[in-house]
Amino acid sequence: MGLFTSLVLFSPVSGVVLKDGAPVEEAEIRQELRLFDEKLPVQRALSDSSGRFHFAIVERRAGLSRIVPHEPVITQTIIITYAGKEYEAWIHTKNSYELNSELDGHPLRLQCELSREPDFEGKHYGICKAV
Repeated sequence: MGLFTSLVLFSPVSGVVLKDGAPVEEAEIRQELRLFDEKLPVQRALSDSSGRFHFAIVERRAGLSRIVPHEPVITQTIIITYAGKEYEAWIHTKNSYELNSELDGHPLRLQCELSREPDFEGKHYGICKAV
């Protein structure tokens, strides 16, 4: 990988928000990202009538990051707000700049059940499960 390639900070995310198995429309989904100590701009989305939402890939130019030895520490958070309540949907620490490294090479497709208690699933925490 070259000096001018991009670093993937958050792979593309697609998901669905459910409550008791039924799609939730107009839930606010907030994607937050921190690279080491730097907080990056928050992205927002609303779930559609099928409960679906999407976030595009978040990348950054590699610059010196490709030649200076270090271990990436990228804190990824997705928060869902619905009916005045916030839900911890996805909390994950990514230690790689590779695409889809969050789920060991699999795309980030999430099913977020608001009635579920947050818990660990693999390396991430929250109400969302990878599907």
